[in-house]
Amino acid sequence: MLTKQERRESVRAVVRVASGNFLEMYDFIVYGYYAVYIGNAFFPAKSEFASLMLALVTFGAGYLMRPIGAVVLGAYIDRKGRREGLLLTLGLMAAGTLTIALTPSFAKIGIMAPAIVVIGRLLQGLSAGAEVGGVSIYLAEIAGPENRGFYCSWQSASQQGAVVFTAAVGLILTRTITGTQMSSWGWRIPLFIGCLIVPLIFRLRQSLVETSAFREMTLQPKTSTDVMKILLSNWRVVTLGIMLSVFTTTFFYLITAYNPTFGRQALHLDAASTFLVTLCVGVSNFLWIPISGAISDRIGRRPFLFVMPVLALITVYPLLH
Repeated sequence: MLTKQERRESVRAVVRVASGNFLEMYDFIVYGYYAVYIGNAFFPAKSEFASLMLALVTFGAGYLMRPIGAVVLGAYIDRKGRREGLLLTLGLMAAGTLTIALTPSFAKIGIMAPAIVVIGRLLQGLSAGAEVGGVSIYLAEIAGPENRGFYCSWQSASQQGAVVFTAAVGLILTRTITGTQMSSWGWRIPLFIGCLIVPLIFRLRQSLVETSAFREMTLQPKTSTDVMKILLSNWRVVTLGIMLSVFTTTFFYLITAYNPTFGRQALHLDAASTFLVTLCVGVSNFLWIPISGAISDRIGRRPFLFVMPVLALITVYPLLH
């Protein structure tokens, strides 16, 4: 059982870690919110649909790097510590976001433009692959057995904070600048905002204290061979974890990053309306996730892992339709 002082320090650590995860997810998903504009700038094609698809394929390219980031950077986190690993992922995400924000359009530098954007997106994916796991591990290790679900829920809740912030920025932009200005340069503003926040979050993460669980570890993977042996020896739980992660990630980006694109392209809503809907989704998620985490500390994890996927699958198509 944690003492009052330990609980206070844990809360501060949760804020520091979650704030970094907020920025990481903001930088990672902001691309999806402005996919239409990014497609026009970097992937010009004969039709707007083809341009959008190229932009979304590049958005998806970040996911190709996430498994690599999870294994490679995850092993780094196990060797160097949670604090050092989270500082590294933050730096990689900032580099990827700044790359996309500063890249001139296709009209100015030709084929180099989409090539550089893909590199920036791959850097973002590499970072995100280890960020989510690194934050979850840190939160799990500083929590007590009686509140681990609630503590770990702030990893996902901070992502919803990023959704709300991204949608709010988009809502403000669409109501203050014209559509032409948004297509020309306005879509870069949210990317620069993410870069400007980095120094503050970096300071917060620097102040993190390494977890006692890591300091007490007696067995740490030294090489990539050690990592593969650990994965293979635990292949059942790893496979199940991957399946759960695929499901939750798919639905997360469906209702957040894809929401503005679906609203504009399929429902023909104006940009402000799509961002407003996304903001409401983020607020709802932000409220429910910690509540669900706290309930899981009382009734267990399994009921949520069985019931929620079923409800999501049977409701998603009718709601979108």
